Amino acid sequence: MPPLRRICIILFWLAVIVAYVAAILPQREAPHLGYSDKVDHMAAFFTITVLARLGYPERAVPLVFIAMAAFGGFIELSQAVPIVHRDAEWADWFADMAASVVGLIVAWPLLALIERWSKPQRL
Repeated sequence: MPPLRRICIILFWLAVIVAYVAAILPQREAPHLGYSDKVDHMAAFFTITVLARLGYPERAVPLVFIAMAAFGGFIELSQAVPIVHRDAEWADWFADMAASVVGLIVAWPLLALIERWSKPQRL
């Protein structure tokens, strides 16, 4: 396995853990990037999706999208649990999925470049 792929896999799983922990922390303690939690959701899911695609290039694109949508749904279900003291919102889940689509689009040429660079050059 190429070193860059290993790095992407490690970063992917770290990002998944950080995103989930941030999503279930009390709202005042959770890290924020922008004025809206939608920005937080979109940044997290864009990053996770790009890392998933680069770390697991053999996975079909629809499968990656379904996995990201399921993870976003899991976060929202977790936030609906009363002891978490967070609010589950359909809009957050839609933001997650929109960011995943953008992440898949951005990862497409990146993956092509990585594959091109990793092929042995013929002289």
